[in-house]
Amino acid sequence: MKKRNHNITIKKILLAAGSSRRYGDKNKLTEKFKGKYLIQHIRDTLLKVFHSSELLVIVGHDYETIKNLINNKDIKIINNKNYKNGIGTSISLGVQHLETNIQGVMIIPADMPLILAEDLIKLENKFIALNCQKVVLPKYKDVIGNPVTLPKSYFSTLRNLKEDFGARSEIKENDIVTVNCDFGTVFDIDTSNELSKANLMVKI
Repeated sequence: MKKRNHNITIKKILLAAGSSRRYGDKNKLTEKFKGKYLIQHIRDTLLKVFHSSELLVIVGHDYETIKNLINNKDIKIINNKNYKNGIGTSISLGVQHLETNIQGVMIIPADMPLILAEDLIKLENKFIALNCQKVVLPKYKDVIGNPVTLPKSYFSTLRNLKEDFGARSEIKENDIVTVNCDFGTVFDIDTSNELSKANLMVKI
């Protein structure tokens, strides 16, 4: 695993507020996957690499349940009461709560349990190598994935996001740098079939 640069402060905003409309009656983040709840997979991957103080989780739907499943008093969790208005409200809320010394944000969907810790380090190191001035995106083969890491110059834009518009909609093409990463950066779970597929792909 590559070594991290601890001199740069990059906040990791974990998006866990959605209502899982495509999944069905259940909140997908409360579904079991390989012996743990889905939300706990991304939590544990993040904590392999980052200190809990670097994390900021945005929760909305099933707030108390998700908070209890995260089960870490050192991780800051914010309740997005407007989560029904779309992902843009969660990103905006997260950026509004950034400390003044933050030089970049890594925005991470909570429904991507196959993201590797090594890829998170690789993406952060690339962002730092570019002096925290470019937007860094993972790429698997020819597909662009998540998480997206954005510089401070985008904070004002992110704070003004509304409704169902994510960060990707506001990125200038000439700001983008891609990093080759594993399949987990392009695989998210929106349906029960995708959860079944993930179970088949991962042997623990």
